[in-house]
Amino acid sequence: MHDGVYFEKAGIPVAVCTTTEFANAARAQADALGLSAFNVILVEHPIQPLTRDEVRQRAETVFDRVVDKLTVG
Repeated sequence: MHDGVYFEKAGIPVAVCTTTEFANAARAQADALGLSAFNVILVEHPIQPLTRDEVRQRAETVFDRVVDKLTVG
């Protein structure tokens, strides 16, 4: 979160991803770092027990949002 907020404040597009388990922690950190409007891309939790193909499927669900954050802003 720190790096994401730092780059976002500097005007550099960034896409921070985390799982839904950490959504509240990510929001609290963004607030504490002074960027309440910072949008984190959430991926369904958990990731650790998934197969490579299952992780790929999860990544595909957020791929367009990552591209948009990095190219549109």
